[in-house]
Amino acid sequence: MENNTTNVNVDLNMSIFQAGEMTHTKISEPGKFTRMGNADYLRFDESLEDGEHASILVKITEKGEIHLKRSAKSANIESMLYFTNKKHSEGRLHTEYGVMNMTTYTKDSLVEIQSKPLVGKINIDYDLIYDNNIVGNYKFRLIFSA
Repeated sequence: MENNTTNVNVDLNMSIFQAGEMTHTKISEPGKFTRMGNADYLRFDESLEDGEHASILVKITEKGEIHLKRSAKSANIESMLYFTNKKHSEGRLHTEYGVMNMTTYTKDSLVEIQSKPLVGKINIDYDLIYDNNIVGNYKFRLIFSA
């Protein structure tokens, strides 16, 4: 089984429309890209306001599905969301109060990865749904390069 890890620079831009308000988040961090078997993994940390960090793991399957795991141990929060183009997917949010089942509806997704030189782009436009209500509209734009 092939296992190659490469250091990369990650730029993530997120736009969130929630409760009538638009917010933007920009993250620029070093990360690691690994190809293991038929899946690609991108790991990086997000710096949080309190000097802590959240660990981010993005997995791209050979079918083009995207799995997004975000863990912030200091805040005792972990989310696991799944994205398949034009489909609803079940995910979850672990908090100190318990587990909340979340659904994503992926309106559009794009994954482009080039090996030499290693560069990639992951775009996801999705709705986050809790208890059959849309709680937010998200635009996830991630670019990485070695």
